[in-house]
Amino acid sequence: MDESLFIRVLGIKSPVLKVLDFLMDNECFDYSKTDIAEGANLSRATLFKAWPKLEALDLITATRSVGQAKMYRLNKKNPIVKKLMELDDTISEYFALKYCDSRACSCNDISDVVGPGQDLIKEIIKYESDSPSDERDRNEQLLLANE
Repeated sequence: MDESLFIRVLGIKSPVLKVLDFLMDNECFDYSKTDIAEGANLSRATLFKAWPKLEALDLITATRSVGQAKMYRLNKKNPIVKKLMELDDTISEYFALKYCDSRACSCNDISDVVGPGQDLIKEIIKYESDSPSDERDRNEQLLLANE
């Protein structure tokens, strides 16, 4: 598995950061320790060594149990996690803009950076750059683009 942009930029391959990076990239879900170790590209032994630090700093939180397995997710209420998520977003934004500038692209080309098949993104950009007209028609066009 390739390193994330977050890990590459920081240049730190700490198990704690790898776990946080995995959970930041997958913040909507909860995971077992086995899933976290696999997703963070760590051995279970390494994860279990780093786990006490994650718990002591309240960076992760238990969400539920599935059978014998406890499920965990990022503690987004923790101020350290908030700052790390902000940093991750800033790094991503910086490189997206840098990539866009190096290709001398305009705002209409942002879907190339985001990914192919992003018609909704193109429609939003078009919607935002159009001169004001009948709001109802514009909203309806945007909704149709999402289908």
